[in-house]
Amino acid sequence: MQTLSIKLQRTELTLETRPDHIPISVPDDHTPSDRLSGFYMPPKGDSDQPLVVLFHGMGGDACSGYMRSMAEFLNLAGYGVLLWNHRGAGRSAISCRYFHHPGFTDDVHRLVDYLMNERPKWCSNGLACAAFSLGANLLLKYLGETGSDSPIQAGVSISAPIDMELTSRNLRNGVNQFADRYLLKKQQSELLRDGAELTREERRSVSNAKSVWELDDRFTAKRFGYDNAETYYFENSAIRNLDQVRQPVLLLHAEDDPVVDPKVFAEYDWDGNSSLHPILAGSGGHTGFLYRDGTRWHETSAKIFLDKVFNR
Repeated sequence: MQTLSIKLQRTELTLETRPDHIPISVPDDHTPSDRLSGFYMPPKGDSDQPLVVLFHGMGGDACSGYMRSMAEFLNLAGYGVLLWNHRGAGRSAISCRYFHHPGFTDDVHRLVDYLMNERPKWCSNGLACAAFSLGANLLLKYLGETGSDSPIQAGVSISAPIDMELTSRNLRNGVNQFADRYLLKKQQSELLRDGAELTREERRSVSNAKSVWELDDRFTAKRFGYDNAETYYFENSAIRNLDQVRQPVLLLHAEDDPVVDPKVFAEYDWDGNSSLHPILAGSGGHTGFLYRDGTRWHETSAKIFLDKVFNR
């Protein structure tokens, strides 16, 4: 139920209620370029808090309810927030021909370079990132790859599928197949959008896929140069990079997560890296984490953690 509750989230923060928001457009290196997009929500009044970039999960976008809820919560706490669309998601769908995946850190580098060079005032007090589900896998992989050189100084990971192969297999079991079909349809809709650069064979592979695994095996892996789903998952799962993370990261996961098998989270040797701060909750579903009053304790936890990291 906590997993489903994110679909019922209501928040006052929208692009319409925040006329002071600033859209950004980040070009890539294609010719003509794809243009990646996001929305900056400045903090209310003067603030010495860092900028927090938010990454959505599979099938989401910058304006998904859980993204806007986190943005509103952090804004009220004095943080500037950037709601980011992964390539081809949300508003970026109309300006991107190409695709992303949960280990494609090239676009994270583009975004960070843009912020540091084009919008330095936004992150003059520091730069952090909070990420959901497969967006959290992307964040963790980026932090592992960049290590102590990462311009992102702190991270919050919410329900990250750090072992993508095990997660995809888990989605094919029992009642989890409902989540698999839901995620598959969301991903197919994004991939088959108008303007996407697909061959006839690729379009057929995407349309005919019957599971997330099948989609990744027949399309995603091949499109990005991998032999099959197993190789693609292995190369892009954040669990392979966690030992190299050097920035402080809070990682939230729930034992009753219907998408991500908690065994991987529970069995990882977290004591081997003092930069990682895991919390395995008894309940919370997949990115749910509800208090009894309906508010989200992952939002409170993120604020407390970031306050501590940046000594606020």
